[in-house]
Amino acid sequence: MDRDERFYRKWTAIRKKGKAKFVISRGLVHGLLLYVVWAAATWFFDRDKFDPEFFVTRYYYYFLIYLIVGFIISSGAWKGQNKRYDNITWYAEKQRKKNLP
Repeated sequence: MDRDERFYRKWTAIRKKGKAKFVISRGLVHGLLLYVVWAAATWFFDRDKFDPEFFVTRYYYYFLIYLIVGFIISSGAWKGQNKRYDNITWYAEKQRKKNLP
């Protein structure tokens, strides 16, 4: 089984579940991953530079920002994967028509 065929089967199953579920689940994962990396780096390098109240408020704001960024990334991933799926489908249809007498 080649790479495109594996992708086609996997994306068909994901596509059936819907865009909303994909964007929400992947958006949360991407957003939380970005947030954890940022929070760890900030805590490690900047914890002595700011007072604790500012630091906690900053964490809340950036949590929301990174979740939104995660949703944007996932929405873009949906579009890209859907485009690849459509291209594979189009190419398969083209080959099928070409092989017919």
